Amino acid sequence: MKIGDFKLKQRRINKSLVNRQARAYADSNPKLKGVMSLYREVFSVQRKLSQRIPDRLPHLDESQAFKLVEEGETLIDTRELPIDAALAEELMRELAEVLRKKSEAPLEKLEEFLEKELAAEGLRPLIDAFLERDDEKFLGLAEGYSLEPAVLYMLTHLTLAPFMWKAAVAATRKADLDQVPKGRCPVCGDLPIMGFLRSEDGLRVLECSLCGSRWGIPRIICPFCMNVDQGKLKYIFAEGDEKRRAYLCEKCGRYLKVSTAPGERDEEFVIPLEDLATAHLDLAAEEKGYERGCRTVFS
Repeated sequence: MKIGDFKLKQRRINKSLVNRQARAYADSNPKLKGVMSLYREVFSVQRKLSQRIPDRLPHLDESQAFKLVEEGETLIDTRELPIDAALAEELMRELAEVLRKKSEAPLEKLEEFLEKELAAEGLRPLIDAFLERDDEKFLGLAEGYSLEPAVLYMLTHLTLAPFMWKAAVAATRKADLDQVPKGRCPVCGDLPIMGFLRSEDGLRVLECSLCGSRWGIPRIICPFCMNVDQGKLKYIFAEGDEKRRAYLCEKCGRYLKVSTAPGERDEEFVIPLEDLATAHLDLAAEEKGYERGCRTVFS
């Protein structure tokens, strides 16, 4: 049996699955109870309002999808993705309320942001800058808001993710993403939140931090700079837990966390929860001077 003999399955998660797995993580490590509860609430809001986002019909056939993946192009042009600004505002308001309710420390200026600054017309430029991946433009716009730029970025990311989910579902049905020669998401172009080793054959599978799509990539490669020099690639793990590792790249100074799939239904492996449960690896990698490739813990 060779790696790649199995068709890659996209994730299939829902509210009950997320709740069940979040409780299991919290039961195994009580220190995770707070952050797991936070993610459950965030996902619940995203899932609920995503049902009001229209399904996006595939705009390409399988041959077109194959060509785009082969040439390293994305299946979705995020700059052309239609976003209902009014729905995005509603979603961001509910997500902000979750953060306000669940955060251990009060978020400065959140009330002012919600009451005076958040409006659909003001949100549109932020959405456009985010989807254009223009960080300089986004930060410039963020200066006009009272929230910290990092919090505003996180809220924007969480708000736009459900729109991306809907678009990605249609696109992934048209493409074979089992072996993709690139580290960025072949569907939307974002960075991977984490990776896991597929149960059947050990293929390294990455999951997009924004649209949730999954794609296969060779094990010995850095997805952030595509370095394949084994002398500049290494990994670390917590004592007694070799199934969860942080792979470090000396060339670009970034790292990727990779876990072994639990061995049941890989499509039901909730990677954002696994990401939160492996925060100790983030700390260990950062103590060694490495930076995380992906900027957010929520997808």
